[in-house]
Amino acid sequence: MNQRQLDLPWMLGEADITEVECKEEAALHALKRGELHVHMNGAIPTSTIREILADEGTSLPQGFDLQRDLVRLTPCRSLAEYLTPWQILRLFPNKRANLDRLTLSVFGILAENQVSFVELRSSLLYLAMLQGCSPAEALERLIESTGEAARHNGIRRGLILTVTRGDYSAVGLATLLQAFEDLGRPKEVVGLDLAGDEEMSYPTELPSMFRDAKDRFGLGITIHAGETGRAENVRSAVDLFDADRIGHGTAAGKDPRLLELLAERRICVEVCPISNRLTGAVPRDETHPLQEFRRHGVPFVICSDNPAIHQHGLADDHAAAMAEGLSICDMQQQYEIAKRYSFMERLI
Repeated sequence: MNQRQLDLPWMLGEADITEVECKEEAALHALKRGELHVHMNGAIPTSTIREILADEGTSLPQGFDLQRDLVRLTPCRSLAEYLTPWQILRLFPNKRANLDRLTLSVFGILAENQVSFVELRSSLLYLAMLQGCSPAEALERLIESTGEAARHNGIRRGLILTVTRGDYSAVGLATLLQAFEDLGRPKEVVGLDLAGDEEMSYPTELPSMFRDAKDRFGLGITIHAGETGRAENVRSAVDLFDADRIGHGTAAGKDPRLLELLAERRICVEVCPISNRLTGAVPRDETHPLQEFRRHGVPFVICSDNPAIHQHGLADDHAAAMAEGLSICDMQQQYEIAKRYSFMERLI
């Protein structure tokens, strides 16, 4: 694969397209895919965002330019810069009809990328606040809306509820779990995610709350860790939170003992090649740790993270993984790996 096929000149080389690469591209395009790390608000097509903002009369934050700030196409100077689009993405949908509109567009893009099952991440408490309803009502709406969009596109889906790091993360998790219980522990909710600034502290009781939710409800645990360069965050995700999967985990590639731990415990890393370059998790002048994961026997699955923000879908992330050194054979194994490490055992 090369930059002309992906239009990512900041990541890929200048080689001409060969006949072999053309055949690989065709094989790659035909692959059936599973998606284990995608954020719903980062997967909404920009055209849909503009429609919803206009319909709801949303005022843009001062200095925010939709043309400039809604997408991220070149590497950012920091994770904070990369997250600029969320100044807008946290402001909608206020209307139930627009929730349905955005979920339908998200699943349409997933279908275009040959995704047959997806674990979709959502910040439920934002949705409850925006729609002026209880967390349980917001969860019910999310289940209904994503379920209809998934059926319409022939995709199976599970929901992962996201908690944001910070002083109130334990309160947020308790609120999410109460909503989950109030709805009778719906089978559509398959996991919990911890996201946000890795440098931010969290309440000491938070890890035990995650472990308890895993034990009581059978929910899978995935933790954003090692995206901002701190390998110890990956180790904490494993030792303290009992994580089943690690979101990004790029910093682990420089720690052989940590790689051995991940391999020994069969903890899957959710690798997002395009996102990792755009956020600076993997700097321009460094190789991606994908090859280190493979050498050490660490299971990994290729994911898209925030495909609409990047203007590239999961198929492009698979192509980007090949540009980082993986083979078409590696990509052909990805569907089964995604199934193996999915939290959706009852839904696939």
